[in-house]
Amino acid sequence: MTNVVNIKDRENLVPTKEYKYAKWGFEHFNPVQSGIFEVYEEDANALIAAKTSAGKTVIAEMFLAHEVRKRGGKGMFLAPMRALAQEKIDQWGEPEYHFGDLNISICTGDYRITDKRQEELDRSNIIVMTSEMLNHRARNINSEKSKYLHDIQTLVVDESHLLTVPDRGEHLEVGLMKFTKINPNCRIVLLSATMPNVSQIAEWMSESLNKKKTFVLNSEYRPVPLGIHYECYDDESSRYDICEKEKIDKAMDIINDYPDDKFLIFAHTKRTGEQMTNELQRQGVKAEFHNADLNKENRVILERKFRQDKDFRVVVATPTLAWGVNMPARRVIILGVHRGKDKVEVYNITQMVGRSGRLGIDPRGDAYVLLPASKSKEHMDRLNLPQNITSRLIDDPNKLAFHLVDEIYRKSILNESDVWLWYERSLASFQERNLSKLILRDLINDLIRKEIIYENEGTLEASSVAKVSSIFYCCPFDIASLRRNMYHLFNKKLETSDIHVAVALAKIERNRLGIVNTMERQEISHFDKKLQTTLKDEYRYLSDGMKKAAYCYLNLMDGKFSSVMSGYQRGLQSEFERMEQVLCALDSMSGKWGREIFFRELSGRIRYGVPSHLLGLCRIPNIGKVRAKKLYDMGYKTTLDVSLLDASKLKKILNMREDLVAAVINEALRLSAP
Repeated sequence: MTNVVNIKDRENLVPTKEYKYAKWGFEHFNPVQSGIFEVYEEDANALIAAKTSAGKTVIAEMFLAHEVRKRGGKGMFLAPMRALAQEKIDQWGEPEYHFGDLNISICTGDYRITDKRQEELDRSNIIVMTSEMLNHRARNINSEKSKYLHDIQTLVVDESHLLTVPDRGEHLEVGLMKFTKINPNCRIVLLSATMPNVSQIAEWMSESLNKKKTFVLNSEYRPVPLGIHYECYDDESSRYDICEKEKIDKAMDIINDYPDDKFLIFAHTKRTGEQMTNELQRQGVKAEFHNADLNKENRVILERKFRQDKDFRVVVATPTLAWGVNMPARRVIILGVHRGKDKVEVYNITQMVGRSGRLGIDPRGDAYVLLPASKSKEHMDRLNLPQNITSRLIDDPNKLAFHLVDEIYRKSILNESDVWLWYERSLASFQERNLSKLILRDLINDLIRKEIIYENEGTLEASSVAKVSSIFYCCPFDIASLRRNMYHLFNKKLETSDIHVAVALAKIERNRLGIVNTMERQEISHFDKKLQTTLKDEYRYLSDGMKKAAYCYLNLMDGKFSSVMSGYQRGLQSEFERMEQVLCALDSMSGKWGREIFFRELSGRIRYGVPSHLLGLCRIPNIGKVRAKKLYDMGYKTTLDVSLLDASKLKKILNMREDLVAAVINEALRLSAP
């Protein structure tokens, strides 16, 4: 007998004043929210599939406020991206907001888990995380002695169709498996704009995760009517640039037809986004490009300007903007249905289309999906066929290994029989996706061969590589590659060669299949020739993705930035603090190279973008690469040299304000103290 109960939108709208635990600036809940009003107090799961702009954030707040203020428990909200987690913290933490009196904390990859942070999470009423962070924290619950994961009584998962997204869905799936094993009494609330197989996902929640009743509301309600239009562009040419121009010209025709409306234009590649933005600006349309190259401050400024400035008509964006960011427009244009040679997933197109129409401003929304004329019917049929949420857990054995290795390290899996017991709780198993015994045996043998795990009298045990992988939430095959690469680097005494260091960092599994586009390939062509000369026979083991990563690491060590790969390079730079921790842990647990200082200096070089001899000077506040080089060239090569300088002389050398000069000398003195 199923434990799933279907509920419906409610025609008679519930006044918001009847909800006792929060206040909103509108008088009535909409039909979806009114339907949820009937069940939010139940000790049960809920799954709400409702259109973009149907007010799912309010539903999340209904469950969370009730949990904190009525049930006296703790709530957690999972956002699909760090930026959206931060957006929720910024909104909910405002003093005038109805959560303003609560302790609300964020826990994403931007924040380290210190003792102070642990205490803050334990005290919080509501915690905001990403799905990867939930899985990571659930992994480390014993070592961190995390009380808060046991105290969570309502977990809300926003954009829960993330379950079906390659490279990300399995983290949410396993995170929910781990969390509900730790805390089986917590009620789970999934929110999604697109989930055709809602009943199946609800049954998995009830039968496999926590055995609770699950209410399902699958709504067609949309507060702003939506029109979806398919427009064809000429794709006869085999040349990529000509096809991209055809898309841009078609988009410009649509924009010029509606000169008073605001547009969001989604481009699937950075290059197309830049070309679209340039064409808009060339034709006198006020437009900007919203993409990963923008820092948080500039992103917030752009989003605010788009909402408030009536003359700012168009934002061109990469598809991540479609994931929950509150920036809709009267009209949306989607520049094609391919990302490179791959088809864009239906759920991603649905997300983008859903940004059309601003509630309370626009009478309706209109979305224009640009299709290649030669295959327009094929794409229309595909886009009009709902895409079920499907587990990604066993799509790739390497991804499965990431989770199995952790279970072996935590001793919850001791042998192959335990793997099957673990797998039974997964969405993949519930959807009858059979894990082949042969594939599993091959995977375990591969992990043993690469010294990630080993077998001891029939029991699977974790090596130091597995421990580092689990603690730092990294692919075990990447960690094994890093260990091998560093052995080679130090045994051959190549650590003074920046190009060899860059290759040692880049030659890991995740870069093996990395995508390198035409412009990137052109940029690294000279570097590629240098690699062939430097590495000789070893060159043949490098994939294009590894070469790209090595090129960017070398740039970072020299303080050079590539305009073509700036987003990718910045990502490597922001991740390197964790890479430093991984390398130091490998050194202490496995390699015993005694190179912690080397790894610390390497991290500093990548952070400051300088060669080793300038690193010490760059650690002085207000001394960057240019000033450090100037000081070094004039003979002031250490922090001690700088601390002994006369203030007036230093002021003249650096052309710096007197108060900053005094601070530089004081800090140089502190850094040079024994």
